[in-house]
Formats: sequence, C-alpha cells, structure tokens
Amino acid sequence: MEQQLLGYEDEMYRLDHAEHIVGRLDRVAPRILRTRWNLMTRPLEQIRPYLRRAEFEYMAYMVEFEHDWSLASTLIERWRPESHTFRLPCGEMTITLQDVAYQLGLRIDSDPVSGCIEDRQSQTKWTVKLTWFHNTVCGELEQDATEERLMRYTRGYIMQLIGGILFPIASDSRVHIRWLPLLEDLDTCGRLSWGSAVLAWLYRQMCRATKHGQRNLGGCVSLMLS
Repeated sequence: MEQQLLGYEDEMYRLDHAEHIVGRLDRVAPRILRTRWNLMTRPLEQIRPYLRRAEFEYMAYMVEFEHDWSLASTLIERWRPESHTFRLPCGEMTITLQDVAYQLGLRIDSDPVSGCIEDRQSQTKWTVKLTWFHNTVCGELEQDATEERLMRYTRGYIMQLIGGILFPIASDSRVHIRWLPLLEDLDTCGRLSWGSAVLAWLYRQMCRATKHGQRNLGGCVSLMLS
C-alpha cells in the first residue's frame, strides 16, 4: 500500500513538473520575470498620523525596496503550487503570516478583507491608473493643508500602496476602485486583516508565475524577496 501511494505521488509530481517552468528549463533559455516598477516615495510627515490610524505607516517604508528580478525568477523556479512551498536543497520553506506581520507591519487577524481579492485583468472599466493617484490626488501638498485635503491625500497614497505594492498584477498599472470604500474610515481600515489578504494574493500570483509562458510576476514581491 505504501509503495502504491509513493508511486502515485511520483506520477502526480511528474505530471505537475511538466507544466511547471522547472520542467522546461532543460529545453528553453532561463527566463527573467518582470515585476512592477514602483514610482512611490516615502510618505510626507503630514500624512503619517493618518497612515498610522490605518496601520499602513510601517508598510509605507517598503516603497524603497528594490526588486531583484533574477532572484525573484530563481525563487519561482523552486515554488511548488501543490504545497505552497519553496523546494530548496536544504529543505522546504514558505512565507508565513508571521513573516507578513514582521516585514510589513500589517494585521494578520481581526476582520477579513473581502470583496476585493479577485483577478482584475478583465475589469479595467472600474480601475484607475496609478499614475493618476500619483500626479493628481498625491500632488504637491500645502503646508497649511486642511484635514479634508490630508485625508484625501492619504487615501490616494494608500491606493497606490494597494495597487502598486500589496496587490499588483505585474502586467497592469491600474488599481480597482472597489478598494476605496475600505478606506472611508481609516480607523476601521486599520482593524482589517490586510496581511492575510496580501499573503493569499501573493500565493496566487506565484502559482500563476510558475506556468510556462508567464513573463510577469504580481503580488507583493517585496515580501517574497525580504
């Protein structure tokens, strides 16, 4: 019985291996996955109290994290979708919720982030270019800006974090507007389990990137590399 199970597992691994990019490395040139270029800078001191209320202040430091495309591509070659682990010579490793909490400073418990985690590639009608938030909503901020202006700027900044760093699709430079209602009340926003949603989206994007023919890598790549 044990030998039959082992034989079944070997066969399933062989079939999956054929679709995984690793199964083609001996027949094709190594590929380099591309990730999203980040145009953001550190948040202004004026909006830090508002980012703190939404619990995105610590996360905002990730805007300076530079992506190593070669390292990201190498890690994806070792990512196994069936177990959500990296298979390395030293054993298996994965990215955990604890990593999310330590690296990004996002909540991993409390109320879930719902209604927004889905493939947005076919929904450009309800998306806005990240550059619009960068150039319009988060343009020059006056020293005597009103609280309303500071709140609007903060929401625009968080939308860039969401679409550009936390939940990006590497081939798309837009962010879905359905995230905006979650930012209406910054205190309520800060109580959501953003870390759990970020990890789930990263897992999905890494699994997609293992397929032959994929050229881009979405998800929070900064978390994967850190």
